[in-house]
Amino acid sequence: MAAPKEKRSFRYLPYLLIVALLIVAVGLWHHHITDKHWSKKVPTVSRDFMFQVDNFYTKNQGGQTLTMYFHYRYNDGIQTADIPDYRDLRTEAIHYMNTIDTSQNPYWETLTKNVCEDLKNKFPIEAISCQFQVAGDDRAGLPNEPGIHSSITTIGDITPLTFAK
Repeated sequence: MAAPKEKRSFRYLPYLLIVALLIVAVGLWHHHITDKHWSKKVPTVSRDFMFQVDNFYTKNQGGQTLTMYFHYRYNDGIQTADIPDYRDLRTEAIHYMNTIDTSQNPYWETLTKNVCEDLKNKFPIEAISCQFQVAGDDRAGLPNEPGIHSSITTIGDITPLTFAK
């Protein structure tokens, strides 16, 4: 006697499941391999520059001496003829610091951020990190500020500056 028709259709089910799992596994493996192949990024060339301003005196917070560090990355694809002279950035940073209203004794963090944003907005740079390193101060009549202390602001995809003297 022959088996009912319904049971015959289930006879091939294990084989169909195995074939389906193999197709899925091969698809996933192929996707993984092609993703690895296509996701390899072509190395980009970044052009960075760095400078510092030593022993800068500001009247801020009762008169302080600081070293300002600047590390920036030019816009992607910048042509050599369009690279600004770092002295122009230096002059802009010093001008900014010389024209701030020190009567409010702004925090170093605020000044660092403002100078960093100013340079980024005025020059063809896509990322910048600025550090203001303030010398310790133990003058009479002022709060004691032992040792060097710093403020760092970083805008964009660039490693933050972390210099210490």
